[in-house]
Amino acid sequence: MSWLLDVNILLASRWKTHADHEAVREWLDAQPEFHTTPIVELGFMRVSISPAYSATWKDAHRSLTSLLSRPEHRFLPDDVSATESPESGYKDTTDAHLIRLASRHGLKLATLDNALISKPWAAGFAYHPLGDRV
Repeated sequence: MSWLLDVNILLASRWKTHADHEAVREWLDAQPEFHTTPIVELGFMRVSISPAYSATWKDAHRSLTSLLSRPEHRFLPDDVSATESPESGYKDTTDAHLIRLASRHGLKLATLDNALISKPWAAGFAYHPLGDRV
């Protein structure tokens, strides 16, 4: 199975201060292939330099570049129009877009967001990769 990574997976994998850092790192290191897309990469940068993580732009960029240079990484161009996303509330538009993108390319969305996983339009596409370890 190949994965599209959600922003929260990127954050957990890159920043040691994230509560799930070690578990997500272990999970990601075991994956033979994973994908990122522009919206997820931008989300990582935005949150990393916010007060939540207080990284410098340079440190966030370096960390993301390190992940993207791994041989398992695949860049997934965003080829889904906003009009193709499933109907969702205003807080779910990006998540719905990522679900549509994953489904179009035969991927599963790896996320730490249990609320997202419970959405009817995410069924069969969004998964918490740590399973019973959380």
